[in-house]
Parts: sequence; C-alpha cells; structure tokens
Amino acid sequence: MVLPSGFLVSGIHSGIKTKNLDLGLVYCKEGCLCSGFFTRNSNVSYSVILSRKNINNEIKVLIANSGNANCFSDNKGVVNTKKVCDRLAAKMKIKKNSVLIASTGIIGKCLPYKKIINSFSGLIKGLGDCPENFARSILTSDTFMKVLSRKVKVSGGEIKIMGFAKGAGMIKPGMATMLAFILTDAKIDKKKLNTISREAIKESFNSITIDGCTSTNDSVYIMTSGKSFSLVKGADLDKFRSALKDVSLELAKMIVKDAEGATKFIKLTVSGALTINEAQRAAFAVSDSLLFKTAMYGNNPNWGRIIAALGQAKIKVDEDKIKVRATSLKKKEVAVNVCLGRGKFSKTVYTCDLTPDYVRINADYS
Repeated sequence: MVLPSGFLVSGIHSGIKTKNLDLGLVYCKEGCLCSGFFTRNSNVSYSVILSRKNINNEIKVLIANSGNANCFSDNKGVVNTKKVCDRLAAKMKIKKNSVLIASTGIIGKCLPYKKIINSFSGLIKGLGDCPENFARSILTSDTFMKVLSRKVKVSGGEIKIMGFAKGAGMIKPGMATMLAFILTDAKIDKKKLNTISREAIKESFNSITIDGCTSTNDSVYIMTSGKSFSLVKGADLDKFRSALKDVSLELAKMIVKDAEGATKFIKLTVSGALTINEAQRAAFAVSDSLLFKTAMYGNNPNWGRIIAALGQAKIKVDEDKIKVRATSLKKKEVAVNVCLGRGKFSKTVYTCDLTPDYVRINADYS
C-alpha cells in the first residue's frame, strides 16, 4: 500500500500504554484541507474540543494517541491538550492552529502529556511512507489493524486514497467509539470535500452499531494534500466519490467484524418504510436490541424480538404485511431483511451478535 502524495506517517511507543505502540503522527509538509466529523455525545474529550476549533484551518499535523481518552480527567485537561499541540507545532516549526489531535482509551485518567512531549523527537524522526506503525499506534481493544487503500484512475492520471481506523466496542452512530483517518491526494475544494465526505460517513461510520453506546471521542478526518489531479465535476469526481464511499464503508465493516467478543457479522436491511427517518429508526431499533443480538448469538430465529423492537420504537406494523427473512444463522456472516410493508424507503446497517465474551471484556476494562 502506498501513501497518497504529500503525506508521511509514523507510530511509536511513548509510555501511555505499558506496551505496544500508542502514539501516531500524520504530517503534510505543505498543508492539507480536512473535513472533520465528531461525536454527538454531549460530554466530549479535550482532544475533540481542540480539533473542532482547528478543523477549518490549513492542517499540517495530526497527532493521535491510544490508551487514554483524554476526557473528564481534571480541570487542566484542555490546557494540557493545548500544551501538547503547541509544543508539537513549535517542534515542527508550524502554526499552532494547524494541528489536530485525536485520542482513544480509558475515560477519567490524566493524559501523560509530558511523556508525549518527550516522545516528539522519536515520533518525528520515524516519519515515512510505511503505514503499519501508524495503523498499530491507534489500536485499543482491536484485534487487527484496519487499513486499506484505493487507486482511482482519472483523466489526468491516478489519485490515491488510504484509510486507517480503530474501533471494536462502544460503537453507535453519531458516531462510534472509533477513530478514522482517510488520506488522499485529490485536488478538490473544501466545499466539495465536505459534501462528498458527509455522504460517505452517512452510509458507513454512521451506519454501524455494536452495543448502542456513543463515545466521547469519536472522530473521522478526511484529509487531502491536493498533490494529485484536480477534481471539478463529471466522471472523475463521481469516481472519487465512489472510491471514498467504498473506503469508508469497508473500514466501518472492519470495525464491526472486530467487535468485542462477537461471533457474527450481521447486515440488517429494513425496507418498506414510510420515510427514510422511519427506516433508520427501525433499523437501529432492531440492531441495538439486546434480545435480537443474543438471539443471533444463539442461532435462534426468534422474529418476535424484531416485532418487539419495532414497537418500542413506535413503529406499528401490520402482521399481514411485515416480512422477515434471514440467511443461515449458523454462518459467521448473516443477512437479515425486514420489510415493514408501509412504504418505499429503506436503510441498511451493520451490526453483530452479543456474547458472553463481550460482557467479560467490558467487565474487566479499566
């Protein structure tokens, strides 16, 4: 896999975690445009607070840490987060407002900002075009790296896209306990980038759920160096749009397939809804239902749990019109289709089963 032109990345162990890589860096020397999408949780991390302020600036550096959520730790959290970013900016001789930060890990523990600052030299020295160390540096309870790339052939030549993600639990749209970083070298204006990115997020990271819990730290960054070919309109822009959606969706699916303790990947499609809003409410009502998820774990085709979940979401269905179909529940990948028989709108979400291992993992997580 080849990084898009204009970007370098690195990942090191800084001491935030007792072992494994825990600090990553994305660097764009000449600056990049960035679209950012953040958690809808009301109690956000200090990293989200700072990045929201800087997201509309020209960005040159993004620093990401794992093992610490940098959230609700002490009254100096925002100050120390800014200190990390300002020191990094000074070290790299760039503007303070050109830095983004993302964090993931345990809530309520102080970010060891001195360890991070003391690791800057090694982090910067390690910058290169190999994606693996950065991909590993953002993982927490994940069991595998989530990284992929695409090449898009356009009239002028080739555009590259590379995406990184982490996430395995506390996953719920708006967004999930996840971080995602998608890099590209497409030359595109900020307005178009925002529009296309929002479309991609809607059908990917905002269409997955593992346990119905929304994190304090969720962030998706789509960054473009503009070092490749210009995208204005027409077939080239459509190809880029399609590729970005594909990368986003595949990363989102990876998160669900790595769900904590899960044994099944479930594609749930609700059709025949009166409105798109009703289709979305129905899809997430079913996919977030603990009774539905445990039935999936037990290979139990108890469709009554789907009816109950829909009713709880205030979606009244006609027993002569609703239809429920599913592929074999004994396989690792299951497709469940629910036709409400009320209209023409549909929604697909991706979820998983709920297992004893999920309970064990989260009972011990601290």
